[in-house]
Amino acid sequence: MSKKKETEIQISDSKDGVVLTVGKKTVAEIKNTADDAFDVIVNGKHIKTFKAYPEALEEAIKTYNLAL
Repeated sequence: MSKKKETEIQISDSKDGVVLTVGKKTVAEIKNTADDAFDVIVNGKHIKTFKAYPEALEEAIKTYNLAL
């Protein structure tokens, strides 16, 4: 039987939005743009822009989970 590994993602405020970290590793950034949209950035690459923060957060977490 396999054990499920729990991963804790920490969300911290930054100058331009929020940063998602696991341990000491930054896994994604969500930046607030001038037109009140949210850019999801993973590994320095722009993934997608969302109008709502919860959608941007969900996309950032999904992208991290798929990268595992």
